[in-house]
Amino acid sequence: MTSKTTSIFPFWSALTIYWLLTGTLLLASVSNTHGSFIYPLDDTYIHMAMAKHFVRDGIWGVDKSSFSSSTSSPLWTLLIAITYKIFSVNIWSPLLLSLISGSLIIYCCYRLLATNTNPLRLFLLLLVITAFVPLPVLTLTGMEHLLHGLLTLLLIYLVPAYLSKDSFQFKSYILLITLANLITATRYEGILLVFLITLLFLSRKRFWEGLFFTVSSFVLITIYGCISLYNGWYFLPNSVLLKGNTLQFTLEGIIAFLWRMINHFYFSPHVVALLIACLILYLRFKHQLKESEKILMALSVLITFTHLLFAGVGWFFRYEAYIVLILMVVFADVLNKYFDFQRIKINKESLYDYGAIVFLVFLFLVPLAMRTGLSFSQYPRAVTNIYEQQYQMGLFLQKYYQGQCVAANDIGAINYLADICTVDLYGLANMEVAKYKFSGSYDEHVIRRLVLDNKVKVIIIYNDWFDGNIPSDWIEVGRWKILNNVVTGGDEISFYAPDISSEKSLRKNLIDFSGALPATIIQSGSYLSP
Repeated sequence: MTSKTTSIFPFWSALTIYWLLTGTLLLASVSNTHGSFIYPLDDTYIHMAMAKHFVRDGIWGVDKSSFSSSTSSPLWTLLIAITYKIFSVNIWSPLLLSLISGSLIIYCCYRLLATNTNPLRLFLLLLVITAFVPLPVLTLTGMEHLLHGLLTLLLIYLVPAYLSKDSFQFKSYILLITLANLITATRYEGILLVFLITLLFLSRKRFWEGLFFTVSSFVLITIYGCISLYNGWYFLPNSVLLKGNTLQFTLEGIIAFLWRMINHFYFSPHVVALLIACLILYLRFKHQLKESEKILMALSVLITFTHLLFAGVGWFFRYEAYIVLILMVVFADVLNKYFDFQRIKINKESLYDYGAIVFLVFLFLVPLAMRTGLSFSQYPRAVTNIYEQQYQMGLFLQKYYQGQCVAANDIGAINYLADICTVDLYGLANMEVAKYKFSGSYDEHVIRRLVLDNKVKVIIIYNDWFDGNIPSDWIEVGRWKILNNVVTGGDEISFYAPDISSEKSLRKNLIDFSGALPATIIQSGSYLSP
């Protein structure tokens, strides 16, 4: 017999603690940035820059000069743009959207885990999920990952409920398709989940339902892809193509794919621990599980494996966050339903058994706890990194290069803060760079030509990103170095003038701006010489 907790106490208590933790971290970070609210990732500013130009200039691009498919989350960028249209361009919209997403995650977990538990245990479960995802840190990134986690959690619970029934249910089927569209438009990793769900349809000989589900789940990203193709870009965003773990059918490509996959498992002990825990739980209760619960556990394990195969992990705790959320909720759900907590009696005979269980739980939770501790400790430092590097770059360009063309490899904050034309030397916002990279012909000559053709006035880059391909005729005028870097692509940026005519003004601008820089930034270069 199952029972459902009706007390609202666990939800509101967990939600309050989530908000308090988020607010505390925010206040801790602001003290390091002279009162400015800063996101700990430059990627957030890419969303904001694109949303700004879409609302103000009618251009879906990182700058207002032309279209660029530079976001791996078109839906998130669109949501920010909608808030900008209503409330005007502001720094807070991504944070508010993330906070709403995180709050809805806690509510969904509360509803899903309320069976066969008491208010105290439910509260503790919600608290553990909040801490270990970790919701507060991910909220403060202002990125789409919590929305992705929310939508994925809803879909993987609705699919087993639908497939466990033999009849076609129109309303439920449309809801599955709607969620699948929203997930793929939020994060392209959602494509992996759609294909896994299709396989589940096929395994139950529901061929036409599975086929239509697959085709109709890609409506939103197909529309976006067609718009990109029309504007001369690839069907998939450059960020997905440049950063994804794609498989090339050559010996070198296969080896590189396998090596990245091994690294993903190696650097994700928290995910591996949760996987093992779920598998142990399945083996323990497999004869008691309902059909829908077996599908749920299988889908959770499969999406974890496919993510580690084809997608990324890490980079400020976000890429695999939805996997951590899913596995934790599924584990807690099954444990609540089938482990009889009422019959736990500690005596001499059971002491060793329960001691072993406690030890195993502790063993599985250690990687998650370490990851949470690291995320909480690194967040203020990451904010400081972005403030001292990308944010200062943006202020510098806003003051001296407004309306002019610059070249850079970090394009978010500079385009949100300044209205400039940008040559993205990494390729997220520059189609020509991406094509040269994919063809293996991106070299010094190409970089020099791109800068000359676009009449670039200043170049700001990480030197070590270019493998000796920095044009020899560029003139390095200065460098800014940050300390204790945990999040940026490098701790030192270099300022180059593309020619002698631009060198004098760059030198003057760096001298003038040097006094406004935080004292913790180490400045060096010829502009400091008398």
